[in-house]
Amino acid sequence: MVHPTEGNSTANNLARAAFYLAGSGLVAGGAGAWAVITQQLKSQQIEVHDDSDILAGKQVAGPVSAFAQANVIEQHALGIGGGRTFADISHEWMEAQAAGDDARVEELAGTRQMVLQANLLRASLFTSVLAYGVAALAGGMGILTVLVGATLPKDD
Repeated sequence: MVHPTEGNSTANNLARAAFYLAGSGLVAGGAGAWAVITQQLKSQQIEVHDDSDILAGKQVAGPVSAFAQANVIEQHALGIGGGRTFADISHEWMEAQAAGDDARVEELAGTRQMVLQANLLRASLFTSVLAYGVAALAGGMGILTVLVGATLPKDD
């Protein structure tokens, strides 16, 4: 089978250059994003809690350690909430408010706030995990783009 651009050296050269340029940009962008995410996580000086099944005591500085710490935070939040989620506690809190049960509202307020903060921390860590995935995807697509460019016929 004849390649569609075979024999057209200008088109081949332009296409190859475009693939190399786009691929290199994607690889650089992915690597740059990975580095920024890592730097931002390290600057927070978060350590994976000793309760973690993996990477306990290690600094959160990558997708696996961020995921591990998010899982530990979930377990701690469930412990603080007595096995109840933020939604469960908030529902109880709103019912107590509606009923005028100020003692119950006060009792739930601290727990509700702590579980909320835990959820926000988990969401932030999961966002970094997702960002690492996007950075890896960009880098991988960049490599693939360069390889596609390399397959274009070369004029001898």
